Amino acid sequence: MSNVYWLQVTDICSSIGLFASVFGNGTLLILLCGRSVHGIGTYRYLMITFCVFSFIFTLLEKFMRPLMHHYNNTIMVLQRKRFNFSDSTARVLSASYCGCFAMCFVMFAVHFIYRYYVACQPDKLSYFRGKNYIYWIVGMLSIALSWVTVAYVLFEEDEETTKDLEFILSTCYDLKHENVGYVPYSFYQTISSERTLRMDNLIGVVHHLTVMQLSITAVFYYGINTYWKIGHIKGKSQRTRDLQHQFFTALVVQTTIPLIFMFIPNSVLTVAAFVDGTFGAWANVTVVMNHLYPAADPFVILFIIKGFRNTVKSEFCLNKLVLNLKFSDFLLCRGAPQTAIISVNGTTKKQDHKSYSSVIY
Repeated sequence: MSNVYWLQVTDICSSIGLFASVFGNGTLLILLCGRSVHGIGTYRYLMITFCVFSFIFTLLEKFMRPLMHHYNNTIMVLQRKRFNFSDSTARVLSASYCGCFAMCFVMFAVHFIYRYYVACQPDKLSYFRGKNYIYWIVGMLSIALSWVTVAYVLFEEDEETTKDLEFILSTCYDLKHENVGYVPYSFYQTISSERTLRMDNLIGVVHHLTVMQLSITAVFYYGINTYWKIGHIKGKSQRTRDLQHQFFTALVVQTTIPLIFMFIPNSVLTVAAFVDGTFGAWANVTVVMNHLYPAADPFVILFIIKGFRNTVKSEFCLNKLVLNLKFSDFLLCRGAPQTAIISVNGTTKKQDHKSYSSVIY
């Protein structure tokens, strides 16, 4: 059965995700780098790091044009080559795409650790300042790189997976093997007519699950403790407590999004591959969610954090004021009645007095 329509579906979602990601992350980066919002401390650099990662993830997806297919106990992570490069390069790109999953979960775990230190152990915030923050970045990149290495080394193609790939490409996507690179997450192999577990792939899956479980455990452990502490904050202003709740709420929502968009779908695919389940081309639902995830994430911060939200509103009102003033000048040049010009300016003067809101940490 042909599933060529998934090529168009994933391409459309990729374009939507790229546009929304550039707009959302670009807006957030401007606010963070331009110091439009003050008083958030080192958390500014954590958010900048995440925005940069989202950009890289989105651009990698757009370049790779990934597909996923679930067939014969194998999860095929495919990419459609944009030009003729070697299979090794294609495997590196496909493995890097897989490594972005690890980076997502590790970064959220680090975010929760930081929020925990802010609420419970502020004396340890020095761990995130200066050169120490570089160590966190190196640590996160190292874990993601280990995922890439495992995907490249342990999930190798062989004659059996190559036959499966050629069958999938010819019957489902009308693609040629030489135009596709892939990483096969294949859990069984046939030896002397008997199916046996692939031990190298099993080791790779254990590594992946370990990274995900440790990250999620850290999220829940530090998240629960932070929530309990925020609820018992004393001796601080109501504004500070409100801000703590806003950041924590945003972080919870930000973590829920990849759980729904990435962790759950991929976990279902992995379990199905072990128990002889087959999703076929419907595995591309995971690709669609991956395209939309980096686009959705920055808007959580922009809408939930009051300081960011008010700053964006102020910018919008300021731009509207400029447009109205230009329109009033146009009316004046055209010889419009003075009352019309007063009406235009009168509606905007009220907005001129709105000040930029700032977040106080």
